[in-house]
Amino acid sequence: MTPRLRFRMLGLAAAILFLGAIRLGDLPGFDDAMYSTQAKNIVNHGHWLAPEIRGAPSMEHPPLFVWTQAAFLLAFGKSDPVAKLPVALSAIATVFLIYWLARRLLDDSLAASIAMFVMLATPYFIKYAGHAMTDVPAAFLFLCAISAWSLADGNPRWYLAAGTLIAMALMVRGLIGLALPAIFFVDLIARRKRPPLGYLVTACAVAFVPITLWYAHFLLQFSGRFVQIHEVWLNKEVFGPLSPPWRRYTGLPEYLWMIAKSYWPWLPFTIAGIIAVIRERRRPLFLLLGWIGAVLLLCAAARSRVLRYMLPAYPAFAILAAIGLTRLIPRRILERAMNWAPPFALGAALAIALFFRPTFHARETRAIAEAESRALPPGATIGFYDKGDPRQDEANEVEWYGDDVPTEPYTDADLEAALRAGQVKVFLIDRATWENRFAARPHDVIAQAGHLVTVRLR
Repeated sequence: MTPRLRFRMLGLAAAILFLGAIRLGDLPGFDDAMYSTQAKNIVNHGHWLAPEIRGAPSMEHPPLFVWTQAAFLLAFGKSDPVAKLPVALSAIATVFLIYWLARRLLDDSLAASIAMFVMLATPYFIKYAGHAMTDVPAAFLFLCAISAWSLADGNPRWYLAAGTLIAMALMVRGLIGLALPAIFFVDLIARRKRPPLGYLVTACAVAFVPITLWYAHFLLQFSGRFVQIHEVWLNKEVFGPLSPPWRRYTGLPEYLWMIAKSYWPWLPFTIAGIIAVIRERRRPLFLLLGWIGAVLLLCAAARSRVLRYMLPAYPAFAILAAIGLTRLIPRRILERAMNWAPPFALGAALAIALFFRPTFHARETRAIAEAESRALPPGATIGFYDKGDPRQDEANEVEWYGDDVPTEPYTDADLEAALRAGQVKVFLIDRATWENRFAARPHDVIAQAGHLVTVRLR
């Protein structure tokens, strides 16, 4: 099989797999429905600079991914697959581009095809390519930025492209985008290279001006509230205490352990690739080590320990796995294997797209939201209380699937205050609360699904 045919078959498999995967489920949990709700509200209200959720501006995350979702919703209408489409396209583009970067770094079309196959056949990457979340787009932007950086050796104008892509990564994923300047700095030191200072300074300005302007806009418009929200978020995700306290210093081994458990069957070959790069001292390939190291250390320094935050490093894992495979397995065997791997990938992608049954996690909230939309005027405020728990995931799902606006999840005190004030007339509550605290009040039941009930007080 020729390299071109391998490339085309693997690319077709990626398109079928990732476009087919967006039909396999709804938008559950915190992140999927949160981003999609903000995008929907942009479409409905036109507030691009300050996307809204729960009727208020969302100021925790930079908005480039939400802007992209909103553009797709405007073009194709509101649906779960459309909300996931930007992520699926990012996953497809990642598989295509990794071939180009691997071939450029390794000067080997077989190794580039292997890297492409490894990226396509990484279960954790496949999983998040079917979610409406920022992790896979961030991985794609990292790959684009590092590809542009590699081209700057021949044309310094590519430094400006790398700076633009850093800006996009920062505007999609926030703090993890800071790993890119660190990667490039390490690469300059490793290769003892002095790029043109003018291009480098301009690229730095291009990289940080958009995120600076976005933060400045919110500081000027919302002032203390914006600072307070970000202090809470940073304390929760980055700087806050952990229990027990010594876990503050265990981020690195925790991430290594998570990778060791999940990155199969490619982990042994990635380790072999890392060892090969170190032993052979091929300085251009130190870029891959810096890539993994910067993302790993930045993730390990934060309070949150979530493996998907490492996805921006997965393209480097794939290229290193290809290096390891070419060092451990005779080339003639790899050639034969890569003759059947693309057809196998294509068949597996077709089987997943055609025969896998969707998994729905938001059945209750979707049924509730649709019933509320039929019974209430658009934009109605709904008091939301589920056993006093901070169920942001349920509130996000209700707002995405419906036309009305749930409040932030009530605590016990919030619910009592709302009932005393009498301004909110519609409540989405758990069944036990309905039976114990609403049964004696005159009300109409608007919707029931699972453990949730929507009532309207008379």
